[in-house]
Amino acid sequence: MAIRVRRERPDQRRHHRVTAPLFLRVGVDGPSVRAHDWSLGGVRVDNYPEELPKVGSEIDLAVTLPFQGFDISFAAKARVVRAVPGIKSFAVEYTEIGEREQSLMHHFIEDLVRGSMSEVAESIQRIDVPVTPVSTDPDPKNEAVVQEKKIPLRQIAWVGTYAVIGFLVFGYMALVLYSNVFRMEVQTAVIDAPMVEVRAQGDGQIAFVRASVGEAVKKGDTVIYFADFDLEKQIDMAKLDIQRREAELTSLLQKRNAELERMTEYASVGLKNIEQTKLDVEALQARHKAAKSRYERTRKLLRQGYATNAQLDEANQFLAAARSRLASRRVELKEQIRLANTGLGRHFFNGRELLGGMGEVDANIRLARYQISLSHQAHEALLKHRERLAIHAPFDGRLLRLPRPESASVKQGDVVAVFEQYQQRKVLAYLTQDEVIKIGLDDEASVYFPSLGTSVRATVTAIDRTKGFQKEIARRYSWRSPEDRSAEIALSFSAEDEAFIQTQVTPGMPAVVLFEARSTNPILAAMWRKIASLLL
Repeated sequence: MAIRVRRERPDQRRHHRVTAPLFLRVGVDGPSVRAHDWSLGGVRVDNYPEELPKVGSEIDLAVTLPFQGFDISFAAKARVVRAVPGIKSFAVEYTEIGEREQSLMHHFIEDLVRGSMSEVAESIQRIDVPVTPVSTDPDPKNEAVVQEKKIPLRQIAWVGTYAVIGFLVFGYMALVLYSNVFRMEVQTAVIDAPMVEVRAQGDGQIAFVRASVGEAVKKGDTVIYFADFDLEKQIDMAKLDIQRREAELTSLLQKRNAELERMTEYASVGLKNIEQTKLDVEALQARHKAAKSRYERTRKLLRQGYATNAQLDEANQFLAAARSRLASRRVELKEQIRLANTGLGRHFFNGRELLGGMGEVDANIRLARYQISLSHQAHEALLKHRERLAIHAPFDGRLLRLPRPESASVKQGDVVAVFEQYQQRKVLAYLTQDEVIKIGLDDEASVYFPSLGTSVRATVTAIDRTKGFQKEIARRYSWRSPEDRSAEIALSFSAEDEAFIQTQVTPGMPAVVLFEARSTNPILAAMWRKIASLLL
């Protein structure tokens, strides 16, 4: 197959691209394909049989270059710069390639461009030749053969043994000197955390426990529900009272519905009475009109001499009676209409008295609803009181102990839960009177936990030299021996170790504290400060 070299303008490509045979495998288990063309900067592959790599991704290449019967293979890393899915083609540029492999490819391309191809062995030898030539001529000064000397193995072994023993002895002495002079180790230290005992506020029973021992709790979380027998009885009675009053309200509502139906019937009767009264008024109006006409006619006949005064008086009486009955009936009709409008569905006037008890029923309903509201308030007050009797977490921490199991009876003042606080966990170290004077506030120390095999940093926050002398019950001081560890040192942990302390370190765990011992001699202390200032 003829080798074709394609040249392009120098402003487009930095390297010559050639189509000489070059095989490469993408990844570890990828297929081996032949490059379409390649250069010193990268390679292009067409008709790739698998899924094209993504543009910008890093891939591993195993490159094989056939060269005069030899297969020269090497590994390289490249980044995908172009992908054409239509023709299954992609191009990469080298990101990591050895200098020797790049020189070999450069020599290969240059020989192709110049048209002269040398043997592969000569090419590789030319690449591997050193930059600075070394003379192979013998030095005339070293022509004489030096006689071999016997190596003193025994002397070397003894010297090495004594050197190791001396190193161990002097190292141990330096460690002892450093530990006793510059540092102080205190093994009487323990982890301490604030613990709060929660006591029962009354006699009762532990109804339900929501948290288990060792579980983390938040401030205000309900941990134990406490059941007071008298309180539970009052709560049950309050529920029954609510149910009784709701039943009374239901009865009153039913009575109101029945009364409303009766008033509806009365209303229909009232409307009929109003109609009847209207008819009576109309009849009385006609009678009044007739009586008035009779009076006018009698008076006219009297003036003409055809009637007597007795007839006129009789006509006048008849007119007055008709007017009186009409006025009375009109007043009755007006009152019936007014009562019908104002008391529709509530009461009924039968002409003599008002009938119906709708107002009294409504008043009883309002009273029943108010009593139900008061019963609900009393029940809620009892529930709130029961919630106050429940045991809540006093702070963010951990439930350390439950002295009483679930469903156990307790009395007022009994300890029902013990909580431990996370944030204020500290180290308490107990020192003698001679040791405590070598410690100062804000001194840094190393705290080692033998059970965990881990060390953390801590800072001295409090020093109490007379802690062991106090008798809190007697409220006085008592004498202690100088060898007694009557002084107490408090140390706080750093913020970066807070997560480890909360999860791994428990109260009561033993610890060993390493302090930087201060000098109690003022002269030595002044000299040491002077030396330290000069060194710094």
